[in-house]
Amino acid sequence: MADALMDLVQKVDDEASFMRFLKVLRENCEASEHDCERRYDDCVPEDHWETRSTKNFLRKMEDWGGGDFGDGQHYGEPILRRVATMLYVGRHLLNEDRPQR
Repeated sequence: MADALMDLVQKVDDEASFMRFLKVLRENCEASEHDCERRYDDCVPEDHWETRSTKNFLRKMEDWGGGDFGDGQHYGEPILRRVATMLYVGRHLLNEDRPQR
């Protein structure tokens, strides 16, 4: 599903395509909710969301956005595609937020 989500990110170029992406992202989140409750190690290979809290989701988005996006670099992409990418990366934990094995 991650590849399908990234494919949708690449197709975001207006409000309608952004809303399609947002719907699929939400559905993906709902489908993977609590799939790996005991072991984070299972999340990535199973394509589940690593972030399980709004705090971690927002931290990952902020981390990604703190680079060139925060400096106003868009590389000719529609701004909504950059925002969709930010939402997409929110699925993953920052390295420092990953539990110790």
